[in-house]
Amino acid sequence: MISNEAKIELFKEDTDAVFLHLLKISVEGKEPLRFVDNTEAVVSNGESYSPVAFEIQLPEQSQDGKTSPCRLAVDNVDRVIAETVKNADAAGLKIYAEVSLIMAQTPDTPERGPIKFLLRNVTVTKNDVRGELYDSFIYDRKIPEGVYTPNDFPGLF
Repeated sequence: MISNEAKIELFKEDTDAVFLHLLKISVEGKEPLRFVDNTEAVVSNGESYSPVAFEIQLPEQSQDGKTSPCRLAVDNVDRVIAETVKNADAAGLKIYAEVSLIMAQTPDTPERGPIKFLLRNVTVTKNDVRGELYDSFIYDRKIPEGVYTPNDFPGLF
């Protein structure tokens, strides 16, 4: 849910508010890599995020009912990014990506997220690290969310 302060800033004709994306890439047993799409580092909830350009591309609306994954591209400005991803992929470890949206004025208050994804099909070039983002928890969800049981709805049984 977006905060009232963010809604006010979004509806202003002119605003000084700056919205930033935070990205955390995690591999089992390793210290997470934290990035912000900004030119300066940001501290949010006690965690420091390094300035790195990255892009998250949402899937296109499907005409045939098939879903396509989200895509992530992170500038390969630091060898640590490429090495972490390559080593995790070679070892068969899961790579998680967590995305949040914050306002620069209130970095400890997430406006959206964190949304957790599984990063797969990663490719590394000299320019960037690219991969596909999958909802890693889609199979953990109950659909439909509500279930009619004798305990909750005794009049139905």
